[in-house]
Amino acid sequence: MIPLGRDRTDDRRSTTRLLTVLTDASTARDVRTVLDRHDLEYGLADCSDGEGWTITAPVPEHAVEPLEDELARLPGDLTLVVEAPMAVVDPSPSWPTRQEWLSFERVSRSELRSKARSQLLPSVIFAAMTAISGIVATAGVLLNSVAVLVGSMVIAPLLGPAMASSVATVLDERRLFGRGVELQLLGIGVATASALSFATLARTSTVVSAAVNLEASLGLGSHGLPPSLLVTVALCSGIAGGLGMATTGIADLIGVMIAAAIMPPIGVVGVSVAWGEPTIALGSFVVVAVNLVAINVGAIVALWIVGYHPSERTRTRTVRGAILRRVGVLFALLLVTLRLLGTVSGRL
Repeated sequence: MIPLGRDRTDDRRSTTRLLTVLTDASTARDVRTVLDRHDLEYGLADCSDGEGWTITAPVPEHAVEPLEDELARLPGDLTLVVEAPMAVVDPSPSWPTRQEWLSFERVSRSELRSKARSQLLPSVIFAAMTAISGIVATAGVLLNSVAVLVGSMVIAPLLGPAMASSVATVLDERRLFGRGVELQLLGIGVATASALSFATLARTSTVVSAAVNLEASLGLGSHGLPPSLLVTVALCSGIAGGLGMATTGIADLIGVMIAAAIMPPIGVVGVSVAWGEPTIALGSFVVVAVNLVAINVGAIVALWIVGYHPSERTRTRTVRGAILRRVGVLFALLLVTLRLLGTVSGRL
């Protein structure tokens, strides 16, 4: 390995990616030309046969996508590997000045796609975690305990499917979109079923029934709140999720924020059905639907505004039309559920 650059400061490690290019000798010269043009430092190593070359460069995370696009236009075969380093150490105080071509600090499309896929758990694990979360949320409603409800939010793996479907929408990834939608529907179904089952079991216990303050417990479903506030919270959750995926946001906290909009109302659905309050059950389920739709809308809008589009320009117009249609459908669903929520809330 021939070191042709110096390491960066440790405080930059969270915004640095290690770009490795595997290619042949002729294409390696073009790759080096690209890196030199942007004043990036790199290391170069050749294989024992002298025909394969490995070029490694520390790159700001928001620079990966422009480099990927530029390297993809080079003739010859090359393979790109992008990974996050454990640490970057260097006494130099800052990046080189010739980085103006690197604009908004966001991850590349390929890394965004990988992040979205990594958020999707296997169906069995996802269903199990969601069922546990539904049971804990129902227990929190019965206990009228915010602390227990927060625990259910931490357990709920609802961030991944919502973000995966949103990322797939802006990048035109149909299989990823289908998987995200499938898990979202599975999560709502499993969480509701587990909440209903646990609440019904609790209803048969005279000890639990006697200790439950039904009026206080059912008030946790948010069905009586102004719909505009519910939509605002859910949209902000979706926007935060989209920005968290686009950058190095704290995914765990964003996941709790998204779960906070969904899990307590699901717990209230279970309790209200078990205690014979169908109107409140319907109102709480509508709240779940409103929040789910608004979260997806917020994430899609945030990702598109940040600048994520398909890599091929010819597909951008097609994808823009698909996004407008999906967002239009989501908004239509949102208006219907809001209208239904208003009707139900008027009966409470």
